[in-house]
Formats: sequence, C-alpha cells, structure tokens
Amino acid sequence: MQPSNLIRRIREQRALLLRILVVAGFGLVVGRLVHLQILCHEKYSDLSLENHVRLEVLRAPRGAIYDRNGALLADSAPSFNIVFRPFPAESARREVPTLRVRWLVKVGSLVERDTAEVRRLVAWADASGQSVVLRRNAPFAIRAALEELHDEYPGVEVQVEPLRRYAHGAVAAHLLGYAGEINERELDSLSRERYRPGDLIGRSGVERRFEEILRGEDGAELVVVNATGKRVSTLSEGAPRLPKPGHDLVLALDLKVQLAMEEAMAGVERGAGVALDPRDGGILGLVSRPAFDPNEFSVGINAERWRELSSGGSNPLLNRAIQGLYPPGSTFKAVTMLAALRSGVARPETRMAPCGGHYLFGGRSFGCWRRQGHGSLDLIGALQHSCDVYFYQLGLKLGLPRLEETARALGLGDRTGVDLPQEKKGLVPGPAWYDQRWGAGRWRKGVLLNLAIGQGELQLTPIQLALMLGEEAMDGRPLRPYVVREVRGDREYRPERPTRPRVEATPEAWNAIHQALELVVSAGTGTAARVPGVRVAGKTGTAQNPHGKDHALFVCYAPVEEPRIVLAIVVENGGHGGSVSAPMAGRVLKSVFLPDSAGSRVAARPAAPDTAEATDGD
Repeated sequence: MQPSNLIRRIREQRALLLRILVVAGFGLVVGRLVHLQILCHEKYSDLSLENHVRLEVLRAPRGAIYDRNGALLADSAPSFNIVFRPFPAESARREVPTLRVRWLVKVGSLVERDTAEVRRLVAWADASGQSVVLRRNAPFAIRAALEELHDEYPGVEVQVEPLRRYAHGAVAAHLLGYAGEINERELDSLSRERYRPGDLIGRSGVERRFEEILRGEDGAELVVVNATGKRVSTLSEGAPRLPKPGHDLVLALDLKVQLAMEEAMAGVERGAGVALDPRDGGILGLVSRPAFDPNEFSVGINAERWRELSSGGSNPLLNRAIQGLYPPGSTFKAVTMLAALRSGVARPETRMAPCGGHYLFGGRSFGCWRRQGHGSLDLIGALQHSCDVYFYQLGLKLGLPRLEETARALGLGDRTGVDLPQEKKGLVPGPAWYDQRWGAGRWRKGVLLNLAIGQGELQLTPIQLALMLGEEAMDGRPLRPYVVREVRGDREYRPERPTRPRVEATPEAWNAIHQALELVVSAGTGTAARVPGVRVAGKTGTAQNPHGKDHALFVCYAPVEEPRIVLAIVVENGGHGGSVSAPMAGRVLKSVFLPDSAGSRVAARPAAPDTAEATDGD
C-alpha cells in the first residue's frame, strides 16, 4: 500500500472516532437533561421551592447595670444557643419534627431537655413561623454534635444571641434580681410582638421592676435558607433592622459597701442587711441570706434545681431585706423614746421606778433582759442600756395612740416605696387593729408593755428598720429608699421623692435621741460596732422568736455629726444583737470609714460622754 493511502486511511479513522466521541458526549448531556427535566422534574421542583427567604429575629441585649461609681454589675455577653427554625409552609419537611416522636426524643436528648417541653416549643414555632430557643449557652460538645450530624436534626441550628451575665455572681443577687425564660402564661398575657418563647424576662429585683427599661427592641433581617432550613446567605435587598439595646441603669448601690456587707454576713444562714444613705435614701447595699447566683437562670435551670431554690424553709429566692417580717425587738425603743419626747410624756432626765430585773403588771411579772436589774436610770441611760423595765413603764404612760402615731410618722407599718417589687408592709398595730381583732374595748393596756420594747404583734422588715433610724439620724426628715439612680438615655428619670411630712420634735428631743444612741455604741449594749475615730450611734435588739432561737438585730448610723450611712442587720435565730449583729455592722463601718476617715468629719453635735461600762446584752 502506498504511503499516501495509508496516511489517508489513518486520518479517516481518527475523524470517525472523534465524531463518535462527540455524538456520545452530546448524548450523555441530552440524557442527563432528560433525566433532570423530565424524569426528576417533580423532585427538583419541590426542592427549588424550599429555597426561601426567611425573616430572622435579631435579639436585643438587655441594658447593662452599674453601681454609683461605674462598676459593672450586669451586662449581656454572646451566647451559642440551640434553636429550632420552622420550615416554610410548602416544605415537604415541615411535618417531620411534629409527627416523628423519634425526632423529638433525639432533639430532647441533644439539648438535655424534656421531650414534652421540646414538643411544646416546636409546636409553637410551627404555628407562629418564628424560631424558638431549645438550649441556651450550649457547651461546645453539643454544638459540635449538632454540626457533625446536622442532617439528623432538620430545623435545629446554632445561633449566637445575647446572654444575661452577672459580673459578681451571687453578690447583690436579691437587689439585682434575675432574668429567666418567659413561660406560656406570660406569653399569653404579654404582647407577642415583643416576646417569644425562649426570651428572657425580669423575674425579681431590678430586673423585674425595670423590665420595660432594660429590655431592648429586637431587630430583624431577611436571609436565604435552603431545603433543610439552613441559612445560606443574607438577602442583599434591604438593609437589616438592627436591634436596639435596652437602657443602661446606674444604681445608688456602692459595690465596696455591698462587698463589705457580703463578707461580714458570709456566715449567716438566714437573715438580711440594708445600708442606705440617709441624706437621700439611696440604697448603698442590700444582702439577703441565703443567696443564689442569678447566672443560673440566664442559661436555664431544670425542675429539680428550681425546687431547691423555691421550696423548703431556706427559700433562697426570698428577699428578706424587703419581704422578711421580724419583731424589731429593742431597736424599737428608739421609736418609743421619740414618741415620749414628742408628746411630753418624758424628758431626757425623766426617771421611772428603779429596775430590779422584773416588772409586775396585771398579776404578771414582766422580766428585764438583765436579771439583776439596772437600778434607777434616766431616759438616755435607759436606751443606752436597753432597760426593759423602764420602757414597760414608759409605754404605759405613753398610751397606744401616741406610740402608733410616731411609728407611722416614721414610715413604719407601710411599704417604704423602694423601687423593688413585692415589698411587704409590716405591721404596726393600733387601737383600731386590736378592736377589729379582739372586739371593741376587749383588749387590755398590757399590750403596751410588749409593744414598747418591740415585741408583741409588731412586724417590720430590715429596710423599714433602716428607714426608721435614718429618719431619726436626720432629725425627722422623711426618706424614700431607692435603688435606681439614673436611666441612661432618659434625662427625665428621677427617683421618687418621699411624700410624708417631716417628723416634728424639738431640738432637745433630737439631741437626746442622738446622745442615747451614741452611748449605746460607745459604752452600752452595742460596743462591738465601735470604729476608732468615728462616732457611731446605734441600737441593739434581741427579738423573741416563738419558732426557735431569738433573732439578733442591730441598727446604726455614722458618723453621728454628719450621717452618711445607715445600717440595719437582722440574723434569724442568731441570739443577742449586741454580740452577733453589732460586730457585723462594725466590720462594715470599718471598711467604709477607716481608709479615709481622718479629717473628713465636721463636728456639729456634742459628743456623748463615755462614762458607762459596756455590756453584752440586748
């Protein structure tokens, strides 16, 4: 064969092979198109419909909370939450979560939540078309498991949202309160435009009282999601509506005072303490024991932990500073003394029958805390040494109407008006109360013996004790305790001012009160509260408790010449106020005054003479 024919044949074979390859390739393309467009048309049509634009809520962080000096108390931090996002209405996957029990069990196991609760949340999401939070602040292990097995959990995703964080844990927990997950009943009563399942809402303390101010305004954005409901991208058309954080709050609280109170009362099982500024009523510190960590509620707690916190005798969620009711004991003698001075029943130098350790009235013997008696005392000495026998007699001379009037003039027997929720009123019984309880005229004057020394039916809260002594420290000027000093971004906000009139008494009466209260600390029953270089005035109390050991109380203010702080401390079943509560107050005062006390005080009132021997009594 000639070379030219051989070359031609090879070329023809190559051309044929190339044509065959082209036809085969084209055939494959046509076959694939037929498969996609005809044979699988319905399947891929459904999947294309499931790529949708979805409105996603951008949760707003709650406003931060600061103390009076700018120290951070509470804010919001990023949190990785596990959420369920409902599928579009036309999605073939929409019914999967609500119909398949196995899916619910798997999701409940993943987020460590009861299956019934998961079902409720998913049902709400399907009905409303909005996402719900299944687990807050999920640990890395749960997030990793979800990412690895995402196809097994359709509709379940990880989302970053703000989480409420309390910078100092249990410190000032009862004052700050806590924010917990909203429940179904609250969702029904509140605006569903503002609240959704999984949202945090203020439950107690400042968080509850200022919920509308702290809560921000959620934002929103349009996102593209795929057939599994997973976010693919943000829609370019239309800018997202950014969330607006809530307003920040500045409290009257002083973190240094609060920490000093926390440390001083660290060993108290049950009790409360309140510190306020008598110049304007600002709450400088508030402690309630036992305490709790509000951070627990931000991430969610299980039913068992909730029962531990909310039930039983200790009840850590109870704010004993404003909800605990106690007989004031001998701290109330400062009120009895003021009532006697105001009404002219007694003067500072007035003496009663000498104290021999007991007092006979109506065929009964009423004892004094000092069994050997105090002998003959004037009014100032009687308060200094907390002589029960003297105040029995003083109460009888005074009469119930005048005692009740002075107590109520000091704000007792009613809420103080502090800007915290669920404050108790307490009880100051008067003639009308006894008439209603026992019948008109059927009660006897003997009730005055107990009332005059702070026992009987009297019931006060620790914050009322602080208010009582604060007004006496300021010569009767009315106070209204408050917590929130400033709302940032709201120039119109001002703490509410007191509406009660001033408690009127002569300068002689006020000077006698200050002198007697100062003697209690310098040389009386409250010497454990003394602070070197600082004039402290106060009153001890030991309140009888029918359910167990006596309660220990102490109230004080300092410095006497220019009061800047009032303290009230109650220790349930603590025993004597002079040996239990007074030392705690002394530790707090030392932490407040000793570093900068030198040269900071202006003498305005005469110092009480230091002449009597200290006692460890009432």
